[in-house]
Amino acid sequence: MIDVSRAWRSGRHLVCVAICAALVSLASGCADDAPLVGESSVPPVTPGAAADAPSSVPARSPVLGGAQAGSLKSVEPLPDISPDISELGASATRIIYQSTGTSGEPTTVSGVVVVPSGVPPKGGWPLISFGHGTTGVENNCGPSRYSNLLGSDKLLAAFVLEGFAVTMSDYQGLGVPGFVHPYLDSKVLGYNIIDAVKAARHFSSAIGPRWSSYGVSLGGMAAWAAADQLGGGYPAGDTQLVGTASLVPVSDMRGLADEAWAGTLTRAQYPLLIYTLDSLAKLHPDMQLDDYRSGVARTKWSQYLECFGPDTAKLPELLAQLKPADLKPAGVDARDRLREYLADYALPQHKASGPLLVLYGTTDDLINADWTKQSLTRACDLGSVVQYQRREGEGHADLDSSASVSWVKSRFLDVAPINTCGSER
Repeated sequence: MIDVSRAWRSGRHLVCVAICAALVSLASGCADDAPLVGESSVPPVTPGAAADAPSSVPARSPVLGGAQAGSLKSVEPLPDISPDISELGASATRIIYQSTGTSGEPTTVSGVVVVPSGVPPKGGWPLISFGHGTTGVENNCGPSRYSNLLGSDKLLAAFVLEGFAVTMSDYQGLGVPGFVHPYLDSKVLGYNIIDAVKAARHFSSAIGPRWSSYGVSLGGMAAWAAADQLGGGYPAGDTQLVGTASLVPVSDMRGLADEAWAGTLTRAQYPLLIYTLDSLAKLHPDMQLDDYRSGVARTKWSQYLECFGPDTAKLPELLAQLKPADLKPAGVDARDRLREYLADYALPQHKASGPLLVLYGTTDDLINADWTKQSLTRACDLGSVVQYQRREGEGHADLDSSASVSWVKSRFLDVAPINTCGSER
């Protein structure tokens, strides 16, 4: 049986592997992992090196207020943040900021900002806008509500060790009451990632204008979507996206409707479909959930919606009770309607702003590799600069993403990106 809980946590695992591998490599002076084609070794950007090039930007209090996307509404220090972060001397703060919803309406979103200790480098701390993986669809599933950030604490700490400030959006509907989480809606996720950067700069003058989006799985969609929406004209404010690393990303999930209809969903895909259906039903009141669920799925629906954190224990047992028929659309019309919604959510929608790195595996049991390949084809056709790797025999939970850290650093150092569009995906 598929270890579903392990697969669902793979986003956190992958980033830990990527960053920790880079740290070990830098410390030992050797690199066993093969770099991406065209990427040379990149010197670390460490907090200790900051004093050699101190910032001339004076410290100031957070700038609150405003009516624009990215405006900072409130800040709340997180004194009980995980020791993985606090023991680094970094500050962690929960932020509430303004973003944008599906129809262009203003929304309120929560998130977290982590700033390294010490003197920032000239120009301010380079910033990572991190896209977290799936944590659920309910309002209490925002990572910033939890001291361990629902498992993202070690990841943010690893970025801080690499010399980055980090901001992580909870995403709309996860953390602030009164909003629905539009699960798999790439546009809204992209807005949230971008506006978290603006809000982070309103929070701290020590954070510079240059940033990279980085995410895994659902967070891979969010990170990619930030570049996608900036390419479509969404305002960047006074910030500059230097590049985007998207690992095993959710991109185009139209095939999920077809697999549900055919009864060929993998067990790892069950929760993804459940979250999608629940979110869509809240956003579209005329959509009948019972057109997409029956049996155990219907009777235990609320149990499947509990927030997903690193200590989730009941989910594998619950998923084992499901049968393909429990999540089969009631008819062709229901299937097609779901497919249309997923098409509206899909990536890409625009030529990306800045270079993309996309890593995915051929044995991914959550995201079909062919779905990702189709998204990459469209991205290349739109003129995006994409460096991608299709890793044979690797999946959602075990993909080697260690080269992603040096790729991100290269973007901050203005190394020319590699474009692999046109080669076999």
